[in-house]
Amino acid sequence: MFKGTNFVFDGRLGRKITDDALGSCVTCGAETSLVSNCRNDNCHKRIVQCEACRTSFQGSCSTACKNRLVNGAMAPRRLLDKSIASTPESGEYKTLDEYSIGLSTPVAAIYREVEQNTQVHLPSGAHMVSGASQGRMLAQLASMTREGRILELGTFTGYATLCFLEGARNVGEAVGASNGNMESGPYVLSMERDPRAFNIASSHLRAVTEKGLGVEGSERVSAIRDNEVPEVDDSLVRGSLDGIAGCDLLRVTDALATVEDIANGTADLKPAPFDLVFVDADKTRLLEYVEACLSSDRLLKKGGMIVVDNVLWKGLVLEASRGVFSSAADAPTDSQTELRRNRRARKLANQMHRFNSAIVQDNRVEVMLLPLRDGLSLIRKL
Repeated sequence: MFKGTNFVFDGRLGRKITDDALGSCVTCGAETSLVSNCRNDNCHKRIVQCEACRTSFQGSCSTACKNRLVNGAMAPRRLLDKSIASTPESGEYKTLDEYSIGLSTPVAAIYREVEQNTQVHLPSGAHMVSGASQGRMLAQLASMTREGRILELGTFTGYATLCFLEGARNVGEAVGASNGNMESGPYVLSMERDPRAFNIASSHLRAVTEKGLGVEGSERVSAIRDNEVPEVDDSLVRGSLDGIAGCDLLRVTDALATVEDIANGTADLKPAPFDLVFVDADKTRLLEYVEACLSSDRLLKKGGMIVVDNVLWKGLVLEASRGVFSSAADAPTDSQTELRRNRRARKLANQMHRFNSAIVQDNRVEVMLLPLRDGLSLIRKL
């Protein structure tokens, strides 16, 4: 009734029934009926293996698994598996956002302090802070640049600025660079028009310059909440992180005019070209900002990245693409405030859709639109 070896799953035992060799050795291909499990516990897959290979490979399925047996390099994954299985919060995530954040490297406490400061000192714009998921993405993108040179258009209260500064510092550590500035090395230049936001961001940068991103820096940033934010008279505020990455906050009246002057070589500021440009500025002029980055290599290096925020505009780009708005319609019962809000939302959604549609057809770039938060468009300069 049976041929070869009768394999019993529960005990991983084999009982020879006949001399027929019905399988092929996973290692050498010879005919055999010997069934076992790889002795590397991190693999442990079921294999058919001849006696000779079982001996020479010490019961493992491959050279890699044999090396782990010989060198005792099996523990790290086992420890990782156990730590994941025993994580107390594992069954408590209610949304994919919670799950993603919970199983990512924890965000430094200082970023939460920046968020809370924004809620206290600029509550009307608190929703504009990048937040944990997007902030970590921006820090990672900055960390992957060649020299850690970042231009941010739209500082607001400095949350994303600190994320970029953290990433620039990481690049400096990796390549052995220090004292980054406008001319060379890891460096962040951030432009802002709103004086209130500029004042808050300046306070955050000073705290980080003095105390870093760790516990002391977090405590210093937290203290900003209990005091009036000092007004900044200077249009340029300088800072740094750990003596590696430099950072300048620049108050401007028209960021587009400033970056166009840099791109044309006519600006008083002459920073070395950037690896990444983050655009979180005037949504009606996004194509102009991108054009400034593409028109020459003075502003953005060839192969550099442009990151544009809010390109999904509260999800309304879908309705804009169809030309019919239902979630932001002018219902007769709407208040004047709500009516104005809906009209502005429709206008900006249309602007975003036009931008997204135009940039993806530009043969000077490659585009990846990510549905993260309110949408990020990653645009690589070819």
